[in-house]
Amino acid sequence: MNTKEVAPPVAELSAVSKTFKTSGGHELKVLEHIDLAVQQGELLALLGQSGSGKSTILRCLTGLVEPSSGRVLANGKRLEGVNPDASVVFQTFALYPWLTVEQNVAVGLMARKVSRAERDTAVDRAIELIGLGNYHAAYPRELSGGMRQRVGIARALVSQPKLLCLDEAFSALDVLTAENLRQELISLWHSPENGLSSIFMVTHNIEEAVEMANRIVVVFPNPGRLGLVLENKLPYPRDAKDPEFQRLVSIIHESITTMTLPDLPAEAPVAGQPVSRGRSRMESIPFVPVGQILGLMSILNDSPELSNIYDISDEIGKEFGETISIVKAAEILDLVDTPKQEVRFTELGKRFVAADRVVRRTIFAEQVFKLRLFHIIIALLKEYEEVDADRVIKDIASALPYDNPERVFQTMIAWGRYAGLMDINNKTRMVFVPQEDEDLMTAENRL
Repeated sequence: MNTKEVAPPVAELSAVSKTFKTSGGHELKVLEHIDLAVQQGELLALLGQSGSGKSTILRCLTGLVEPSSGRVLANGKRLEGVNPDASVVFQTFALYPWLTVEQNVAVGLMARKVSRAERDTAVDRAIELIGLGNYHAAYPRELSGGMRQRVGIARALVSQPKLLCLDEAFSALDVLTAENLRQELISLWHSPENGLSSIFMVTHNIEEAVEMANRIVVVFPNPGRLGLVLENKLPYPRDAKDPEFQRLVSIIHESITTMTLPDLPAEAPVAGQPVSRGRSRMESIPFVPVGQILGLMSILNDSPELSNIYDISDEIGKEFGETISIVKAAEILDLVDTPKQEVRFTELGKRFVAADRVVRRTIFAEQVFKLRLFHIIIALLKEYEEVDADRVIKDIASALPYDNPERVFQTMIAWGRYAGLMDINNKTRMVFVPQEDEDLMTAENRL
């Protein structure tokens, strides 16, 4: 009995992990045990917050980055070097300003040995395919943002790849231009004469993923690992008002929100043991400036009808993952609570928004004192007048092995500076307590 042979995936990651060294020399694990395959003929979307490792997955998948462990395969065979059957379109247009449209597109064929006639034919075809037929001799400075991204897509398509990878390819475009390009790419993918088998797209835009992909994978951060996997069987073209479309969007929203803002107490009390002043485990902090936390509190106070995190995201004009980080920062400081998809003031949060600048600063300092992460610096500053930043960063790296210790340190200094607890001399790289605020260090004894 003959059985139909199943084609191997166009590209595949098997048990892939990736560790980078930060600028300070610390090891940072960004991916852990990733098993992911892009099948023949599918459009796969990879969703996740900034910093979750999405772009690193794409780079490993195409051979641009070598994994620390695990295997990368292309069409069922071990991939050595860059995948010749894959092309990538990046978020930034990445065009050579001194080259014309025609010359920029031709760059996509540099790695292939083709005759001049073959090159010219392929370049003309790619330019026509993406709707830039009258712009062969134009320079990037003469083109709009949408047209420049079209050139980037034409350059990726000129070699007729089997796999087209999009790394946040539409995020720098205006809404209408992005929507038009999304629809054109879907049409290209559906046209067999173009030779394009599969598309792998990295995005933080949930609606974009549901609109385009027939399979959606959500990546969870610290370190990056695969979470939710959804099949999307909606017919093309897709209507954002369709109940099934909205259901899929809601499932993904809830998945990301639950992972980042779980409805669990920060610390579970243990019978017969006193509850510690800090949290029961070392918890990182989102890389969020103080101004964004204050802005969120102000918006919630001025617009009490804004209680749903999705509505808040639309109001402040931030992508969903970034909004979650801001809300998470406020929640860590006990200024808001997040039952399900709601964002509500705590009693402390109400006091905070009603207070003047001095009282707000005092409340902020008291909440920072409760975070065990800050005890790393606070304990050292009690013992020494100044502490070397590299020593603190080393301690942070030990306490939070899956976070970038330099970025954590920078955020801690920013929060500590607003609270009046600590500052840094950027020339000497020494952390110190501002003289006028040394009395704030005694606040810990009142908690």
